[in-house]
Amino acid sequence: MTRVRQTRILASTALAAIIMAIGNQARAETGGGDTPSSYGCNSLEEIAELQMIEGKDGMFFRILADMRLQHAFTDQTVDNLAAMAKALEKNGTTLIYVPLPTKSQVLPELVPARASLYGFDAGIATEIYDDVVRRLNDKGVAAVDIATPMRQNNRNSFGEHSFFQADFHWTAHGADVAAKAIGDRVKALPAYEGIEAVRFDMKEVPPPEEFSSMRELLQKHCVNHVPTVTAHTYEAVRVEDEAAGSGSMDIFGSGDAATIALIGTSYSDKPISNFAGYLEHWTGIPLDNYSISGGNQFGSILSYITSREFQEQRPRFLIWENPIYNNLGQYGDAPWAEIVAASLGECSPAVPSTASGENAVEADLSTAKLSTDDVILADIGSDSSRKATFMLTGTDGTVRTRSIERGDRLRSTGRYFFSLGGFPAGSLDKVEVTFDAPVDDTTTLSICKTKTGEQS
Repeated sequence: MTRVRQTRILASTALAAIIMAIGNQARAETGGGDTPSSYGCNSLEEIAELQMIEGKDGMFFRILADMRLQHAFTDQTVDNLAAMAKALEKNGTTLIYVPLPTKSQVLPELVPARASLYGFDAGIATEIYDDVVRRLNDKGVAAVDIATPMRQNNRNSFGEHSFFQADFHWTAHGADVAAKAIGDRVKALPAYEGIEAVRFDMKEVPPPEEFSSMRELLQKHCVNHVPTVTAHTYEAVRVEDEAAGSGSMDIFGSGDAATIALIGTSYSDKPISNFAGYLEHWTGIPLDNYSISGGNQFGSILSYITSREFQEQRPRFLIWENPIYNNLGQYGDAPWAEIVAASLGECSPAVPSTASGENAVEADLSTAKLSTDDVILADIGSDSSRKATFMLTGTDGTVRTRSIERGDRLRSTGRYFFSLGGFPAGSLDKVEVTFDAPVDDTTTLSICKTKTGEQS
């Protein structure tokens, strides 16, 4: 472990020194590479919106996301995921975490030699990915290594790679290989015991029109047409057993029906790749896809896990896909307090509250036994709200105001879990919550836990 961390520091230092040293040398009229561009590309490494580099076989890589060797996956992030997994497990849901590798980690043989000027080293890149998976599993999180099988099977019979050449997303082939690795892991978990699989066959369908902002940007800097973002595409078709058709058999099997909730980014949301369909195919379990394109690292998980739908009908498995370069510590502890509290779902009955305005309610906290591990759940009672502002008055008269807001890409659930971390026990007198929509008799405030029984 120490060797990996020392390598990260050395790679970061070397990268900074090299970038300063090469300066204008990076400005080549051949796509920035050592050999002429196959597509007549110019100055790709200088594009302000997205710096890129051209590799072999028409494969283009993002310099910042694909070439980097440092990924902000701290020990605190590992602990947060472990806490989430324990909280979910207490209520019968098993978390499967899938760190999605970069193009360069899966296709190192197509990375140009010039990438070394940016500090890229294929061996270090692989080791860092493996380190993340290993640390998560050591903490009890079922993390799946999909990079290794994707490297071993990185091209299908049609010659299509695991990733699109002129886009950063995976192809159906890459999604297929990844889903199989996940399916194998799911089937080996105790939670899979007793599940009678449903059969899903993959049927080829015409590929949908796929817009790629990366390819569009590339094309502006290339003379010839860069590879289009298209590939063989498939959909999952549920196979109804003949006996089930006659009404003599439950197609879910004799046991209780198991479901999967897929949480993820645009990698999980694109029909052209159909990651969700491949997961159904390889696990044999019906799946609901809650992924959000453009939701970044927390968009889909917060949208789903704070919803009434999740609280009322929890899935057997929750698969969370997230690119390894997404920083799960970027916003501090606030999103994790929401995630863990919602995962655990141990909330008090509604505390007495009164309307303090058309959009606001307030409650007396002076007699409540609160700890720094607790959160306040403010539920407006519907999906009409995207923002809640918490105004907390301390016993000393100090007033602190903080807000939680769901962006336009996120699902509006009307439920907000506000962490009391940083507020000493017994220091709060009252709370007023103002929503961006009118409150009514269904608006409630509750106190929720973030620690499981053994941690309390």
